[in-house]
Amino acid sequence: MITRRTAAATVLSAATFVSAMAFGAGSASAAEPLPSSGTEYRISSYAGGALQWDSRNAGSNVVVRDWNESSAQQIWSVRDEGNGAWSVKVPGTNNAVDRDRGKNTVGAWNYIGADNQKWWLENTSMGNGRAWLLHSASDGNLCLTRGADLNARVASCDAGDPAQSWNLDRTTGTTPPSANRPTIDLDYSQAPDLGPWLEQQKRTVADYYPTISDLITKGAFGAPTYFKIILDPTVKANPAYTTVRNGVKEIHVNIDYTRGNRNDTGFLVHEAVHVAVWDNPTSRPWWLGEGLADWVRDYNFQPGTGAQHFGPTTTYDSGYQATARFIDHVSKTYAKPDLAHLLNTVNYSDQIWVQLTGKNAQQLWNEMPK
Repeated sequence: MITRRTAAATVLSAATFVSAMAFGAGSASAAEPLPSSGTEYRISSYAGGALQWDSRNAGSNVVVRDWNESSAQQIWSVRDEGNGAWSVKVPGTNNAVDRDRGKNTVGAWNYIGADNQKWWLENTSMGNGRAWLLHSASDGNLCLTRGADLNARVASCDAGDPAQSWNLDRTTGTTPPSANRPTIDLDYSQAPDLGPWLEQQKRTVADYYPTISDLITKGAFGAPTYFKIILDPTVKANPAYTTVRNGVKEIHVNIDYTRGNRNDTGFLVHEAVHVAVWDNPTSRPWWLGEGLADWVRDYNFQPGTGAQHFGPTTTYDSGYQATARFIDHVSKTYAKPDLAHLLNTVNYSDQIWVQLTGKNAQQLWNEMPK
């Protein structure tokens, strides 16, 4: 029977851990507890090896490779999505294990809450009760499978097939960020039909907010850990905007945009960056603030989605996707991984580009592929 409990159970104890090459070891209980939602796990196959992502880009292959305790690519973030369904994500991104409904192949794609990106967990007797079948929520008769070619796929469920049986071992190598996990109050009184959608987005934004804080602040200052998201019928021109009222930051969301773009979580992540960043507008021009917000969204939260081509009148200070692409180019080309943090925490001057790279902003823009 498919396990459909919605509350996360006790965290897996160290005594139950076994490696992918030593299944059955340890003194596991008769039934394995559910994973701890939002925690990172290594997912190993009873046919050998561990589930691995190839890259942080959307569309990454999901494969099985030899168990490697030091490989970050074998770490997954597992989260309870409600109603017994779980997502399995590449840490630090919004990319989740996703079943292609037509081909029954599996990849890591931007999570939009679709059923083919969710999995039901069925505890089986294999491995002294440690094993899980991962049923596709879009077709419960199909389960995540280690393919003969070592590519992950789905196939008809068989509790006796080692290629469909998985261990979820909580990783001890990394700890998901939690210090800046926010409390988010919602107001969807003006559009109650969008309430379930906003509740889901709240979980995604809350999960990703510590990563935003790490990318932008790196502890140099405290990002707010309380804010509001409000569905606001007066917002018409933009998908959303962020403001401050009575000392509390608020994200006001365009109801009409939301109804037509329910797959878009990225615009809320963009606004959450505005919540997190240092409030010093006199030292950070508007175009840089918008560029930083788009850089977090398009090159970190949903990597591979940023615009790569721009017209002749666009330049580095055009803001949004143009500035985001510029930041990403300078960061990678000149090995400045902390560039976004630096741009947010210093009094901005055009001289910063010369100091960091030996070139001014226009020269850097001109050399950037467009």
